[in-house]
Amino acid sequence: MYTQVDNAIFHYPMDLQEKQLLEQNLEVSKETNHLLKKVVSAQRWGRVFRIFYWAIIIGGSIGVYYWLQPVMNQVLGNYDAIMKGLDSVQQKTQSLPDSSALNSFLDKFRQGQ
Repeated sequence: MYTQVDNAIFHYPMDLQEKQLLEQNLEVSKETNHLLKKVVSAQRWGRVFRIFYWAIIIGGSIGVYYWLQPVMNQVLGNYDAIMKGLDSVQQKTQSLPDSSALNSFLDKFRQGQ
């Protein structure tokens, strides 16, 4: 070990305990480095799978839309036809005479028998 005092460097030999502590520190540092590399690798794979996950969701949504579009167009066309038919029926019922005129006509018909 080196110590600097007033521009003079002194060398102290390392005793056994300091050497063991330094070796343990080196061992722990290597283990920590190994674990950190695993964490970084796991984060990379997580990012890759997250991108793959969203690509599947977005691509699947677009594919389902493309596949269902003709069916939905047909359903919407049928819906429009039904609504036009209902509008036509409503217009025809509004053009019919009211019920009092129909009842008086039926009464005249019954009296004529």
